[in-house]
Amino acid sequence: MKSAINRMTMTDKTLYAAIIFVLTYLLITVQKIPGIKLDRPAGVSIGAILMVLAGILTLDEAYAFIDLDTLAFLLGMMILIAYLGLSGFFGLVASWIVRVSGNTSRMLLLVVFSSGILSALFVNDTICLLFTPIILAATKSIGVNPIPFLIAVATASNIGSAATITGNPQNMFIGIRSEISFLTFLAKMLPVSLIGLFFNYALIRIFYRKEINRKATFSDKTDNIKLNKLLLAKSLGVLMLVFSLFTYGIPYPFAALLGAALILLIGVIEPKLAFREVNWTLLLFFAGLFVVMGGVEKSGLSEILFEKSSSLFELDSWKGMLSISTIVLVLSNLVSNVPAVMLFAPHISSFPNPENTWLVLAMASTFAGNFTLVGSVANLIVAEIAKEGSVKMGFWEYFKLGAPLTIITILIGVLWLLYV
Repeated sequence: MKSAINRMTMTDKTLYAAIIFVLTYLLITVQKIPGIKLDRPAGVSIGAILMVLAGILTLDEAYAFIDLDTLAFLLGMMILIAYLGLSGFFGLVASWIVRVSGNTSRMLLLVVFSSGILSALFVNDTICLLFTPIILAATKSIGVNPIPFLIAVATASNIGSAATITGNPQNMFIGIRSEISFLTFLAKMLPVSLIGLFFNYALIRIFYRKEINRKATFSDKTDNIKLNKLLLAKSLGVLMLVFSLFTYGIPYPFAALLGAALILLIGVIEPKLAFREVNWTLLLFFAGLFVVMGGVEKSGLSEILFEKSSSLFELDSWKGMLSISTIVLVLSNLVSNVPAVMLFAPHISSFPNPENTWLVLAMASTFAGNFTLVGSVANLIVAEIAKEGSVKMGFWEYFKLGAPLTIITILIGVLWLLYV
């Protein structure tokens, strides 16, 4: 009788966890509910609280599921990037792109590869936030359609961010959980990202050939950029130190926080200016996600899901890699890429090749962000800034390029990780 009660209790917990999981991601995805104003962090916070109220997790268990290493890693990198942004670095790069382009085709090439490479180093969301207004103003000033260039910023930032552990939040989470070294991750993922950026450029050239071939008058915008040279030098120096620590195997959170502490100490601006640039709601979003996904794991729901689909995940074959990539693609566009990765995380150790599984997860979840306009936060940042500038980047306008680009880059990633 006792075992029957335990089984029933576990069944109840699994059911409640499933309901809360679905409700949470409806709140995250829909957001626009009559009479209620919610955003993504608020939606996931409600889900986290419900996991405790429903008895799926105790309060202590909820605290324990919050991965402080990942939050510390994110916080440290955001502080470092805030100082670099306040120095005027990103504005200088975007202005340089316009100044040296000479024609729209070369400008597109520079936008794609600058966005991609910088996203690998400094987080894709940041690049989109800082690049988009300048690219938007530049395209208007030279009289060309801004849409292909805005799509280039969004898609290239996603593709480029796959190259490193510091490229996006889900890669940071994967770096912490997998314990893959910075250089190993880079060696495996950089070629995939670079090839993806070439295809990104080519597809935009094909889809927007009339706009790209149109003549335009370019002018130097560098004079409009406020540059703090001393802060720039110090920020770049500290970032080089942090990346050096990564390559020597220093734990990611410690290296990032050490760099943050150093730039706070030697920076030539008031720290509160940098703290204003930190995305505190992203940290709250992650903390809530850890609790929600912890409830899914504790209830046995994720184990049930993986037992039913485990036959698909034979990563020694292209079919297995393609299967897991397809599932991640779908999940990433339904519930976002970070929750998709967290759903897989507890089960990676049971796979035949855990390291390769983590890499496939990083590749697929990142490239999946290009499938639809709502597939990644980076896309939404570009779309919102464009909207503020009276430029509409519509869902279907994005999808007609984003969908084929995603499929091509994921196929490239699968083949590379399987055979190289």
